[in-house]
Amino acid sequence: MQATVHSGPPGRVRITFPKLYRCETEKNRIESRLAACRDVTAVYANPLTARILVLFDAPDPPREIFDALGMPPAGAPHARRLPAPRPGRTAAKQTPAPRDIYPPWHLREAQEALRHYRSSPSGLSPAAAAERLRHGRNLLPQAPGPSQWMLLANQFKSLPVLLLGASALLSALTGGLPEAAAIAAVLALNAGIGFATERRAESAIASLSELIDDVVPVLRDGKVRQVDAADIAPGDILLLSPGIHVAADARLLAANGLALDESALTGESLPAAKDPAALKDAAPLAERRNMVYRGTAVAAGTGLALAVGTGARTEIGAIQRLMAQAERPPTPIQQQLDQLGNRLVVLSGAICAGVFGIGLLRGQGWLHMLKVAVSLAIAAVPEGLPTASTATLARGIGQMRRINVLIRRLQAVETIGGIQTICLDKTGTLTMNRMSALEVRAGLRHFRVDAGRLLAADGTPADPADPAQPELLRLLQVCVLSSEDGARPDDLSSSNGSSTERALQELAALAGAPAAEWRNRHSTLVTELRAHGRNYMKTVHAIPGMSRQLVTVKGSPPEVLGLCRACLSDGRLVPLTQPLRDEFARQNEGMAQRRLRVLGFAYAEADPSHVERPPLVWLGLVGLADPLRAGARQLIGSFHRAGIRTVMATGDQGATAASVGKELGLGRRTQLRILNAAHLDRMEAETFQRLARRTDVFARVSPAHKLRIVQALQAGGAVVAMTGDGINDGPALQAADIGIALGHGGTDLARAAADIILKDDRIETLLAAISQGRTISANIRKSVHFLISSNLSEILLVLGGVSFGAGSPLTPMQLLWLNLLSDVLPAIALTAEPPEEDVMARPPRDARQPMIGRDDLAHYTREAALIAGGALAAHLYATARHGAGPRAGSVAFNTLILGQLLHALSCRSERRRPFSGAARNRQLDWAIAGSVGLQLLANLVPGLRRLLGMRAPVFGDVLAVAAGAALPLLLNEAAKPPDAARAGQRPRDAASATGATARRPRYSSAPSSASAERSTSFSARASSTLPASGGKA
Repeated sequence: MQATVHSGPPGRVRITFPKLYRCETEKNRIESRLAACRDVTAVYANPLTARILVLFDAPDPPREIFDALGMPPAGAPHARRLPAPRPGRTAAKQTPAPRDIYPPWHLREAQEALRHYRSSPSGLSPAAAAERLRHGRNLLPQAPGPSQWMLLANQFKSLPVLLLGASALLSALTGGLPEAAAIAAVLALNAGIGFATERRAESAIASLSELIDDVVPVLRDGKVRQVDAADIAPGDILLLSPGIHVAADARLLAANGLALDESALTGESLPAAKDPAALKDAAPLAERRNMVYRGTAVAAGTGLALAVGTGARTEIGAIQRLMAQAERPPTPIQQQLDQLGNRLVVLSGAICAGVFGIGLLRGQGWLHMLKVAVSLAIAAVPEGLPTASTATLARGIGQMRRINVLIRRLQAVETIGGIQTICLDKTGTLTMNRMSALEVRAGLRHFRVDAGRLLAADGTPADPADPAQPELLRLLQVCVLSSEDGARPDDLSSSNGSSTERALQELAALAGAPAAEWRNRHSTLVTELRAHGRNYMKTVHAIPGMSRQLVTVKGSPPEVLGLCRACLSDGRLVPLTQPLRDEFARQNEGMAQRRLRVLGFAYAEADPSHVERPPLVWLGLVGLADPLRAGARQLIGSFHRAGIRTVMATGDQGATAASVGKELGLGRRTQLRILNAAHLDRMEAETFQRLARRTDVFARVSPAHKLRIVQALQAGGAVVAMTGDGINDGPALQAADIGIALGHGGTDLARAAADIILKDDRIETLLAAISQGRTISANIRKSVHFLISSNLSEILLVLGGVSFGAGSPLTPMQLLWLNLLSDVLPAIALTAEPPEEDVMARPPRDARQPMIGRDDLAHYTREAALIAGGALAAHLYATARHGAGPRAGSVAFNTLILGQLLHALSCRSERRRPFSGAARNRQLDWAIAGSVGLQLLANLVPGLRRLLGMRAPVFGDVLAVAAGAALPLLLNEAAKPPDAARAGQRPRDAASATGATARRPRYSSAPSSASAERSTSFSARASSTLPASGGKA
């Protein structure tokens, strides 16, 4: 059976290769050969299906692929090609399966890797390295930011804006050039506001990008050379030492106490110990002890490693491709505005056809009625909506910038207020991503670190100089001296050591120990790092004026304790009896159960000839952990009170994740629910979606797992936010409805994928941002309420006039005046309403519900009918007094405008009456005053009066206008239930509400099967913060 090449999309080829069937040896051979081919980025060979998937960076499959397999190239006569399968509609949204980007070198010996890359322990020659760079430098593909043209084009993509553009075109085609020009001006203003705001946000985020070291040490021809990181080639030998950032994925060749900080890639807080020995079984990224990866940093020790993956063929490159395949869903406001636009299209079409038909039946000329119908079509589209929404979102971006929250996209301002589930990355987001000492056992004495102070068991500050506590002083001395890099305790930022060593230096500093003096007095003579079979570190130091030397040891408590023969007790050396050993072992066990990383400490003073294995004196234990950020637990409680579900995703082991989850209070039930992500790869999508809705903590997650978690939560209908700071968070940040990254503590990749950047890294500012987002969302609804009811009143007024045979009370130019001037200013001002008192005491609004539901539309129609009825009554009065014509039309025009402006006061709240003591909105006061002033000019300036087809009013007309405008306001306000009966209840929710709160049909904390249970607990918490019945809302 011959090999078969299957056509596919650009950049990939699938080959059926019969020799591969059930042959593991052939699989390894194929993957090794193809991975070395030019332009190949990934290879996956499956012995069960005898198929090979090859990904490449080229327009066509490289010929080397087929040469390596001993078959003709694609397209040759002997290569059979099959048509590519048609992709499903949801293919772009599915999470791709993890792929190998180079052979699994963690399972193979280092010598095999050296032979594969034709290298040696002395490195490549400069000529060989240059030859390999011809196939591509060690650079990650940089996704370009949005161009200015793209930012500008994005301002015209919403359906309401497109409807306005269509209205302008329709006006121009029917001879209404002034109307078309006015609408075009509104569109230009809207686009200008949005473009300027988003461009400023992109510039602010770009300024956070960090500079990294571009030069790294490598071995070439046996000599150490400083090489540009972009010029690292597969086969280069990397030299690893503390502070070095790894420039490529590499297979470890040798290690001496080597440990790497891989938190940005794996989410693990603790440095990962490395060992060059091959692994026997496949392991996840965080457990590949013999591999080092691009983007990680050496925390301790030294080593040599063979570069096996560069550029896009690295784990970071794979994460970037995963990000490119992750699709962010449309924001809730985009979906809701599109739904509103669709309804407006149907509504305007029906009304225009109705008015046109009724006019013809009433004997009106078809050309006149066509112009009236076109004017009504324009009136049905709220011209002020794009400007009002854009202005409020831009204002929100400015307000959030003042609290150090940078927002990339306008729509994200509103979306953040609709967050229903927030998926929190642990390391660096909930925790400090910095090891700190939390507990100390000096002999039999107990100390703890609290609020930056070292305290004794009774809560009094610890004093190392206290003669009654010599064990503490000696233990702190060993903490300072037993350090690899010789960091200065008075300048910890200069340390190249591990996070553990920095934590020990900080412990000595906060205790007030004379660390600098110790460093100066006891110079380091010998340093022995941890090694395989020796899980402790030893240093030897000079003692001034003495021939003896000071030996310090720190490491695994059982091993260090086993080396000791005595301990310090009240300053005296006492034999280390078995009861004492048992007590120290219990101390270690208790600290370990509290999820602390525990180190044992010992010392000795010995002659130079006996420093190799001197009898040691036990000093005690220090417990370290990556501490929670200040206020993290209170933050989780605030999320829960706001009806937001919290989920934590971490690369840590399940036990560690459970401990952190309990400390944070993540579980809203009596038992914290944890899911080990190791099972996700074998789990069906539907099963995982069900579990995701009930899981509080996901442990042992990879970047692909985080992406699946976000997508599973979204599949349940929730608006999902994802926080993160590391490289491994990029795909999930990209796919979430809202991606939230840290500004200074985050990586460039995380910031590039996020919508929101917390510039000061303070996660608690997210609460203020959510509160602001909820207020903005509510204010946009108030603005939409005003615009829809105002536009409906215009349509109903024209429909009523035509139906009564009096013709249209309004001219096309008057309709345009109403929509572009009188309506826009109050609509924008309503978006500046101050937040309501209980905005963070109720669950988020269900994103699946439309912005304007059926009940809302019915309510707005009733309000519009009253406004239109008042204007129509005034029009009929003026017609009876003055006859049909411009004067009667002027009365209707003035009445309608004044009625709409008064209605803006009613739209301030669906829970209060306009003058019930609510905080003033001065912008609305000025907007109404400005609109009234414009209308006075229209009545008094002859040229403007002629343009609008108006006549100067007389006293009787003024009274009719006032009565026709005020009466609808009084009737609409009378329809609201009294303030005392509302207590946070929406008017149209009261009839359908069930349970403890009447808001539930309008708001939902999460659209899942567990919603009822969760909502009940959230409602109970929220109700305690609301005013009591009978009080002021």
